[in-house]
Amino acid sequence: MENGKMQKNYEYDHLFKIVLVGDHGVGKSNLLSRFAHKEFNLDSRSTIGVDFATKIIQVDGKNIKAQIWDTAGQERFRSLTSNFFGRADGFVLTYDISNRPSFDHVIGWMRDIKTRAPPDCDIVLCGNKSDLDNDRVVSYEEGKQLAEEYGVEFFETSALTGMNVEKMFYGLSTTIKRKRIDEFEGSGAAGSGASTAE
Repeated sequence: MENGKMQKNYEYDHLFKIVLVGDHGVGKSNLLSRFAHKEFNLDSRSTIGVDFATKIIQVDGKNIKAQIWDTAGQERFRSLTSNFFGRADGFVLTYDISNRPSFDHVIGWMRDIKTRAPPDCDIVLCGNKSDLDNDRVVSYEEGKQLAEEYGVEFFETSALTGMNVEKMFYGLSTTIKRKRIDEFEGSGAAGSGASTAE
């Protein structure tokens, strides 16, 4: 029975590769941990290079295997982590609402995505650490306005409390599925990017 249960957990219809990007210390690792494992670690260490986790979720009745890559934010890892951009289906571009420079650097991260990622990839802008509202230096309106300028979805999240974390990842996965899978199946043409399970 255990084997059967394990096999079922690994069945999926589509595989989406989602990449977390943003400055060092904005909470990318804990966003990943909160979504994939429902955990938060106050003592989490900086990611060295890249790390990843997977989670099977349901979108429109389909099993989606979300493969989520957590990339290091330090400048010395920039060329290494950007190598993972080329086959991504989606990005979570993250800043810390209590850290103004991390918000200011969104423009550079967005430039990297636009330069190195597939042109049809989907992006969400994520203002993390909303639990630190007393220390907020970036307003919700500023984040929303920047997202609108880039034409991307915007979420404020808290990896600590879990607020909007699932909503954000499910929302991004739904956008990817409907835009890249449904349109592909409707046209009968080969899709680019999002993978289909054998």
